[in-house]
Amino acid sequence: MKQLIVGAFFSLSLISGVQAQDQADYTDEQLYKYALLNVVIDQMKGEISDVVNDMIKNQEGIDGKRYVELSKAKGDEAKLDELGANDLEKQFMQLVEEEKAERITSIKTVNQELATKMLGDGGKVYKSLKQALKADEDLKARYEAIATKIQLAES
Repeated sequence: MKQLIVGAFFSLSLISGVQAQDQADYTDEQLYKYALLNVVIDQMKGEISDVVNDMIKNQEGIDGKRYVELSKAKGDEAKLDELGANDLEKQFMQLVEEEKAERITSIKTVNQELATKMLGDGGKVYKSLKQALKADEDLKARYEAIATKIQLAES
């Protein structure tokens, strides 16, 4: 039994060592694709604010200040009542929340698809790269340099 436990521990140590080594071996192309993916996702996230702002502008009886106040309720009917929300405001907040939820779902789907297609290996490269960037300062510096070039190219 002890030999089995020691063998399992040794195997896990080897696997961990291989994973750590793999994390240091990311190519500039992988970092570029990861950065490009993040740019797309960030743009999609930014569009949520644009859409919500347009909804506020086009909704008679609600301005930005009132929206901010009502958004603190986070869709909770009782909290909306406490804030003195009328039926129109409640319906509007529900529409906004539905729009945001729909867009967030789309972002998750796009992120998953791009991570799988652009970086390959069923998304495993994306996940391991994301983790590696948190732990490896040199890798993070390489990534940030590439991401900066992409952002400058957009401008």
